[in-house]
Amino acid sequence: MKKLTKIHLIITLLALLAVTSCSNRQQKLQAFADTDGYNYADSVVSDIGDARDYPRLLEVTDSFVNTGDLTPVRAIFYKTIAYNLMGQHRKSLQMYYQLAMIDVKTLTSQADVESYIYSYKDYVRVLCDMKRYDRALREAYSADRKLRNAGYDSFINHHDIAQIIGECQLYLGQEKEAARSYEKSLQGVQMRLNSFHDPLDYRECQKTMNAIAKTYIHTKRYKEAIPWIERQDSLFTIADKHPQRDSVFIDEMKADINYSKALLAHALGHPVEAERAFATYQSTAAAQKLGNIISSNEYLMLTHRYDDAVRNYAKLEQFLKESGYKADLEAIGRYILPKYRANLLAGHRDSALYVANLVAEYYDTALVRQKAIDAELISTIYDTEGKERQIAEQRAKLSQQRLISGVVVMVIILIFFHIYSMQRRRAYRKLDATNHELMLANERAEESSRMKTKFIQQISHEVRTPLNVLSGFSQVLATPDIEIDNVELKDISKKIVENSERITKLVDKMLDLSMINSNADIECTDTVSPASVAQKAVAESGIEKAAHLDFELQIADEVKDIHIKTHQKSAVKALTLLLDNAIKFTHPLAFRGRTKKNAKEHVTLTISSTQHEAIFTLEDTGIGIPAEQAKNIFTEFVQLDEYSDGTGIGLSIARSLARHMKGDIILDTSYTEGARFVMSLPLEQ
Repeated sequence: MKKLTKIHLIITLLALLAVTSCSNRQQKLQAFADTDGYNYADSVVSDIGDARDYPRLLEVTDSFVNTGDLTPVRAIFYKTIAYNLMGQHRKSLQMYYQLAMIDVKTLTSQADVESYIYSYKDYVRVLCDMKRYDRALREAYSADRKLRNAGYDSFINHHDIAQIIGECQLYLGQEKEAARSYEKSLQGVQMRLNSFHDPLDYRECQKTMNAIAKTYIHTKRYKEAIPWIERQDSLFTIADKHPQRDSVFIDEMKADINYSKALLAHALGHPVEAERAFATYQSTAAAQKLGNIISSNEYLMLTHRYDDAVRNYAKLEQFLKESGYKADLEAIGRYILPKYRANLLAGHRDSALYVANLVAEYYDTALVRQKAIDAELISTIYDTEGKERQIAEQRAKLSQQRLISGVVVMVIILIFFHIYSMQRRRAYRKLDATNHELMLANERAEESSRMKTKFIQQISHEVRTPLNVLSGFSQVLATPDIEIDNVELKDISKKIVENSERITKLVDKMLDLSMINSNADIECTDTVSPASVAQKAVAESGIEKAAHLDFELQIADEVKDIHIKTHQKSAVKALTLLLDNAIKFTHPLAFRGRTKKNAKEHVTLTISSTQHEAIFTLEDTGIGIPAEQAKNIFTEFVQLDEYSDGTGIGLSIARSLARHMKGDIILDTSYTEGARFVMSLPLEQ
């Protein structure tokens, strides 16, 4: 490959648009005429670019392609630059996909080769920014192979491209390969500065070195970042003393270097030095640009300046609009979720909840948009019959999945954010205690996230299973001319009722959980006997009908004439949930390898009293609960057996109901024959 010297002219005139534009059209046309392959069309496009009229640039570029004055590869180069400067990154990405269709051997001029190389470089850069590191490396190596096969030198040795490849390798854990790529990048920087000394060259080389330093910082390899920042300082000193000193470039270099210094100093535990560097960064004009205001939130969040970050994120909507971002997964992950976290940590709970709801609204649209983008990428690059069939199958699976679980997923997402916000609100009440408590709160939040993920999966299963049963039997009953005898019809009716009740119970549990988390008061105005509460709970649970166990209700004589003042429905519900738990985890003896004829497990509910409380003691001979898990068993979404059915919220709801009624439920860890739960409710005074 040639030395690519002519590319500095096209980059200077069009891509960066920061150097003073040429005022004499004839001089510019002559400059293009002296290059290999550039012509009058390039001059016109460059003039429009200098005027920053990007919509017209796109229109004129297309017209020149139609007349044959511009080749397709140069059109891709100009149009992707325009789209990127307009913030329409998705459109530029679609243009980059067309590079795979270009045969490098058909590129006959240096202008076309340079346009191909720099378009591919920008393509790889976009993929890297989107964190598609595997894809970025594949595209880089593919371009390198195509250029070598066509007789050109290596694509991946250019300092910009080597830096991008090193970044991808570092994020993929390929540290040695990344170090070699960064060494190639440094060699490319040195070769460029040995031959060129324009302000643009200093700025471009500094940007490359700064990107390397920030990648090392973000991957927590701080020692490796130090020499790259020192190299930038040296380059900045030279650029600042340049006879043709460019104030815009100097300001941008100063901003880049000091922001990286602030990140590194903070990571190394030097807060005073970090604040000094960040203050220098904020004093630059570059720091006041909208994109940099949003980007600086990384440092503000690291240094716990959450209120400052919230003020910056107030401009996020304007930034997304000007940058052309849509409601896609990239925008959600890169901008909206960090805004949610900033509001949450700053204590702006209402704003955080608003952003959380916004994420929920965007998610489905973003998922569909992302699937469409991925499908378009596959279709463009691998335009074969086999790939089209795979895409059709993927779309069919996506449609089927959305048809089955779309409504359920949306409901679960809303419940998820509601429960999450409630839990975070409770956690924030304890943040003012000590730093140790803050660490514990963070650990609980991480565990909560894991449990809620499991909860969403479990809820989907719990809803889908009975729905499938109801759907199947409904189709059977709706089939014309089908003959069903009375026995089969009775069995179908039974299963329909059972699965309908299963869904109803699940919805009731979710409503109970939502009511409990909302701290709604339970008015204890019912005067009832403990025996009647127990008898109703036994009836609702159906434990007496369980074929695999023997159930016994024992009522002490002293409680037959006493009463409790409570909320009868909630008391029955709490005891019913304990009985349901006993039915579920008291397996038939055959599960334990016992084969004694007619032998069954036992469940006993004993009602007694103390001076102030009615005591409901439920003992079973089931699988039991390890003592070390006693503190976790009442936590929402916790299941000791992750392979069992259920949502992991029954015991949590039961204890919460009891506590709302001034009582409690505990696990007696001294009992070793199974599990023993004790529910207490206050007596009528």
